[in-house]
Amino acid sequence: MAKAEIRRIVMDMVDENCYIVYKDGRGVIVDPGEGFDRIQKAVDELNVKIEAILLTHAHFDHIMSLDECRKHYGVPVYISGHERDWLQNPDFNGSTLFRLRRPPMTEPAEFEFEENKKYEIAGLSFTVLPTPGHSPGGVSFDFGKFIVVGDALFRSGFGRYDLYGSDYDALKNSLGNVLFKLDGAKIVYPGHGDETTIERERNLNLIGF
Repeated sequence: MAKAEIRRIVMDMVDENCYIVYKDGRGVIVDPGEGFDRIQKAVDELNVKIEAILLTHAHFDHIMSLDECRKHYGVPVYISGHERDWLQNPDFNGSTLFRLRRPPMTEPAEFEFEENKKYEIAGLSFTVLPTPGHSPGGVSFDFGKFIVVGDALFRSGFGRYDLYGSDYDALKNSLGNVLFKLDGAKIVYPGHGDETTIERERNLNLIGF
């Protein structure tokens, strides 16, 4: 049986990582940042039928191409209910703070995730883990061998906690009691920068456990 595979696309704005997760010719887009043409090129190269868009959180750099992807592929969007209003609000998603000339203004997501629930979408099985702190509705998608964590965790670092809705204590809990409890060999795909592993980041202990 084929296993889920992942393709990283480094986007134009602040080197945000968009991902295509796919298996058997079907797939999802995770966090479509600025640069729809790059996403479309990767999808075409992989020859994948996109069936949904998953958002780890709704900061502007992770949703700049959301409307283009949604309309082009005709698929629904999934987001945490804690950020259900962020797609339409530039104050919440950071567009105002960073003075974007073209802030993303999108329609509401079609679906809201249930935390700690296992989903089956596009032939892919994954669990939605709550990892708030960088933002109140931050979630991670655990596909088994690998996990997509948004901006909760980076290689040799972790997410900012000085933005609207951020919470240091929540972020620390997300790392110590959620992500760092996972199998150390699990590959971590963050919202910015290169991949890492749970074990590597857990051993660095940058947030003080």
